Amino acid sequence: MEFEKSVANEIFPALLDSVFHDTRLSPPPPPPPNSEWNDSTAVKWDESKLIAEYEKRKAELEKDTTKLVIAIVDSTYQINERAKKGLIDFYKDFAIELDTANIEQSYKINLSELKHAEKFKLKYRSEFPSTSKIWKGNYDFHLAGITGFSRIQFDRTKSYGVMISGFGCGSLCGFSALVFIRKEKEKWIIDKIMVTGIS
Repeated sequence: MEFEKSVANEIFPALLDSVFHDTRLSPPPPPPPNSEWNDSTAVKWDESKLIAEYEKRKAELEKDTTKLVIAIVDSTYQINERAKKGLIDFYKDFAIELDTANIEQSYKINLSELKHAEKFKLKYRSEFPSTSKIWKGNYDFHLAGITGFSRIQFDRTKSYGVMISGFGCGSLCGFSALVFIRKEKEKWIIDKIMVTGIS
């Protein structure tokens, strides 16, 4: 378990950076309608102003020193059969075999061991209301989202792995995913985040 915890702690900064979505920044504007449309009712617009406003807001947020609080689910999730099968399928070219170590039992995540970007501050999920009321709280900080992660299913050589994670940014805003990781030059990296559910 200590090896697994060290891998989870090592991969966490990249994981948080990958799943994080800043809801203060609206998505970029869509492209204009197809120029081949000749329907007189077709909507036409100049997206350059929208893009300029998007880029301006993005630059403002990048300079913003406000701490973004991320609620971390207190303990790891259980890994499931879908994730185990996903690990074998994703790395099928390497014909990996699953490590048979028991990873059914969850463990409490130690926030002090999780490294992260300076802009984030981590708090346990249990410090907030247990329902969707979490998003209606009157906090003296910006609650930027909720995340967590599962136990890691490794292959026998402990060179490849999969975990379950995701990100919640509102009562009907978030996703869950399989996170495929591998060891490269003695460092753990994220190969792919495969979204499995979204709201």
